[in-house]
Amino acid sequence: MFGFGEGSGAPDERQRRRRRWWVAGISIGAAVIVVALCVGGLSVISTIGDVRDRAGDARESRALRDQSCLDLESRLNRLTPPGATAGPAGRAVAVRDENSAVRLYLPDVRDDRAQDAWRQLLDARAVYADALDRQSKSRTPAFYAGPKNDDGGPLADDLIEWSPTPCAGPIRRLASPDL
Repeated sequence: MFGFGEGSGAPDERQRRRRRWWVAGISIGAAVIVVALCVGGLSVISTIGDVRDRAGDARESRALRDQSCLDLESRLNRLTPPGATAGPAGRAVAVRDENSAVRLYLPDVRDDRAQDAWRQLLDARAVYADALDRQSKSRTPAFYAGPKNDDGGPLADDLIEWSPTPCAGPIRRLASPDL
């Protein structure tokens, strides 16, 4: 009595097929979202691990630089300071001995501008040692002229700023070889 007629089977089949495609689309979309969340989670975990590794490497690098400065200070402490010598010739030898101790440290300096500043400091000290040698032979007074930065200030101050904290003491000592 209330039948739908002969064509009634086709709309139900189409509706089932639509539902199947809709469920399949939702399932595929959910799978894509789950995969994206997993990939995103793994990348976040990887990034956190990389940050921790880099922070650990930075701490290790800082510790090695600090230790290099402490080794430099130890080497310098085993030497007679230039100011504790008897005359200009002895002071020249002491300055050159300290310069040799610093040359062992230079390969550990990674910053180019700091390494250049160290070399300028060593050059100024070598010039002073040569002047001390001349003073011991000809009585011409020798004076230490420390290297200057671009602003005309002492380069040693910049070097203290650019170097690890344990290097401050050795830099101050080396910046005053006439004491």
